[in-house]
Amino acid sequence: MIRRGLGMGALALLLLAVSVADAATPAGPRLAMIKHNWRPSRTTLITVGPHGGTPVRLASGEGEGPDWGFLSPSWRPDGTEIAYTGSFSIFLARANGSGARRLNIADAEIPIFAPDGRTIAFARIGWQEAAIWTIDLASGVQRQWTPYRQGLEYVASSFSPDGSTLLATRFDSHRTGHGEPVALHLDTGRITRLLNGGFKPVYSPDGSKVALFRNVGRRRTSDLFVLDVASGALRRLTRTPHKDERSASWDPSGERIAFVRFRHANFEWANSIAQINADGTCDTEVISRKRTWYYGPAWQPGPGREAGRIDC
Repeated sequence: MIRRGLGMGALALLLLAVSVADAATPAGPRLAMIKHNWRPSRTTLITVGPHGGTPVRLASGEGEGPDWGFLSPSWRPDGTEIAYTGSFSIFLARANGSGARRLNIADAEIPIFAPDGRTIAFARIGWQEAAIWTIDLASGVQRQWTPYRQGLEYVASSFSPDGSTLLATRFDSHRTGHGEPVALHLDTGRITRLLNGGFKPVYSPDGSKVALFRNVGRRRTSDLFVLDVASGALRRLTRTPHKDERSASWDPSGERIAFVRFRHANFEWANSIAQINADGTCDTEVISRKRTWYYGPAWQPGPGREAGRIDC
């Protein structure tokens, strides 16, 4: 199912209790992510600096931990608020974790802010299906964009900078049997395929490129690729035959990409958040720790939050 290919989280992965942030959000580039500790089981939404330092806790709660996936948070385009999944719904909080509130959405996961900051796309998930919905934050009006059908799953991952297109991953067990990146054109509702195979497509800040993951090699592990929108040229950024990668996020400058990297293909505990320049250079680790899961990296947007190129 697409939950494994996408890195969607199981419903057991929750932020059950919201806490006030430990400190004010530091200035400069910040990378949000989900952290899960074992014994005792604890799930926390944190931000760190571009090299993994100065962690700030935004929200935390108890849960059973990740199961085949990573629930990515999403920033409002001006960087003032963050949306995240918890308790089978979506929460919004200020950039320092204060003022958290729960949106009136049932069975919702994986929020994606639209460029106007007034709309959130999300996945509404059934037993063997998932559909893309949006909610207008001012009115609370919800709209379904893709159909429900057993074996058909659509999960959104990124709006275009002008808000006209929503990238997503489609899994249709009656067709290809594997994930494929698609574009949902919001003016017409038409859906077009970007590539034959791939998942979690994400626009660069200027919309000229799309980062995504594809399964490669005999082991069918996934690597990070970048697609040029204008030319259709596809460039492979990582080659990790014994590792698996998921969940890309572009730095506001468009110069670097953060993503999840598992050290083996079976999604075991030893994983990390890594980053790489958009041209494929300077593959470095941001943060890792034994018996700790990190997933769902999301760079905070806004003026002064650009991390720029990685020096190596």
